[in-house]
Amino acid sequence: MNPNEAMTTPSEPTAERHPYEYGPLPTAPTPASVWGALLKQPGRLVYELAEGRAGAACGALLLVTLVGLAIYGAVVGSLSAGAQYWIAPAKVLLGSAAAALLCLPSLYVFLCMGGANARVQQVGGLLLAGVALMAVLLVSLAPIAWIFSQSTESVPFMAGLHLVLWAVAVGFGLRLLRAGAVLAWGGASARLGVWIAIYLVVCLQMMTTLRPIVGMAPGFFPTEKMFFLAHWAQVLTGR
Repeated sequence: MNPNEAMTTPSEPTAERHPYEYGPLPTAPTPASVWGALLKQPGRLVYELAEGRAGAACGALLLVTLVGLAIYGAVVGSLSAGAQYWIAPAKVLLGSAAAALLCLPSLYVFLCMGGANARVQQVGGLLLAGVALMAVLLVSLAPIAWIFSQSTESVPFMAGLHLVLWAVAVGFGLRLLRAGAVLAWGGASARLGVWIAIYLVVCLQMMTTLRPIVGMAPGFFPTEKMFFLAHWAQVLTGR
């Protein structure tokens, strides 16, 4: 055989790794490794939460979530500046935490009714992973929101833009949640779809309870009760 031909012979193809490959992370869960796993190896992160180093993984996920949501909240507050630089991040963090904690019991019940042999801690970790992925995606979308916040003063437009960006992020986060349930416990029943609808409604109502997150307000909490459909109709129409 010609040596030159041997040198140009293609090597054996390597097996392509699937992002939802189920197994331990190659290194200990840290904020940096967890950030990367959320984007590239979510299956390995689910393994750590269900069967591996759950405590370390949850701690790293929590830090990623807090930092990500705080950064995005600051971008939300940049429309009005001033006190909104800390009020908007505080409301984003508070609303996200409240929605997750309020919906955690029902998520656990729905998964168990669907046949999952799960513990509350495992379900909480999986929900945290979904919220963390939302936070990571919101940080990646923050430059888009920032450039518009610096070039317009329209609260209805910015509220609509943030709602769209949030919908994109939450869609991917819930996709991770569903896929994680399949990996960890062998399936995600139709009941999980019902829970997702409940979670979305709770998130929208939390945005209303903490209104306004976009724009200025006389106080931190509103004094008037309002349903989220009425609130968003009011915001998006500029009334």
